[in-house]
Amino acid sequence: MDTRTTLPPGGSFYNIVLELQQNKQEASILYEDNGVTRANGIITSIFEKDGKQWMRLNDETDVAIDTLYAVNGTFTSDYSEC
Repeated sequence: MDTRTTLPPGGSFYNIVLELQQNKQEASILYEDNGVTRANGIITSIFEKDGKQWMRLNDETDVAIDTLYAVNGTFTSDYSEC
C-alpha cells in the first residue's frame, strides 16, 4: 500500500519551510503558478508581501507559501495529482 505524508486539513507549510531555511537544506517543492510547477533550491529568505508569507529560493524564485502543494514529500491534504 502506498502512503504519503500530508498536512492536516487547513495546515501550513510555514514551519517546514522555516526549518529548511534555517538549516540551509534543499527544498523540493510543488506549487501553483498557472498550473502545478516544480522547483528545487535552498530557501534564502522568508518574507511578507501583500499580506502573505513568501519564500525565496537561491535562484531568485519567489513563491507564496500558501500556494505550495508539496515540500520534500509532504503534501497538502487536498492535493490528489500524484
